[in-house]
Amino acid sequence: MVKYLRYFIVKNIKYIKDVVLIMFLALAVVAVLHFFDNSSPEKQIAMRLEKFLTDASKVSGDKLSTGLIKSKSLEKFFMPNCRFHIGVSAFSGTYSPEQISSNSMRCRTMFKYVKFSAHDVQIKLNSPTTATVDFTGALNGVTKSSKAINDYRELTCELQLAEGEWLISSVSVREIIKK
Repeated sequence: MVKYLRYFIVKNIKYIKDVVLIMFLALAVVAVLHFFDNSSPEKQIAMRLEKFLTDASKVSGDKLSTGLIKSKSLEKFFMPNCRFHIGVSAFSGTYSPEQISSNSMRCRTMFKYVKFSAHDVQIKLNSPTTATVDFTGALNGVTKSSKAINDYRELTCELQLAEGEWLISSVSVREIIKK
């Protein structure tokens, strides 16, 4: 067995070297990409915001189970006590991630589809563990009663770095934009 293994290695040493070299290069590329993709807090925040908006949106044909999973996933984006300053006292206040998830699911059921997006995103690091994100938030969708909704708001989100993740600690509406 050892003799056969030695013969195999000697006969195929060039290919073995090539495979090891390719594996090493692939590992190096992954390491470099990971370092550069996650090195900047601003990039981390931007990627997290994009993921949040994707999870909050509802595409046409989403099933109830998909909505439950997406709504539940929103919990991981918020601090335990997240403050909302919406301008409407009935909705302003402090919410837990679970309450936000429940409200998200309730809102999702009112739409056939809804897409959330962020434009003119400006990320400012206040400290190594806090950041402010100013952006124009867009909500575009169609309600169950077939009414088109296209709303825009100037928003400010305060984020905190907790356990290696940027979490939303506060959301404020700066201005309602009429289009």
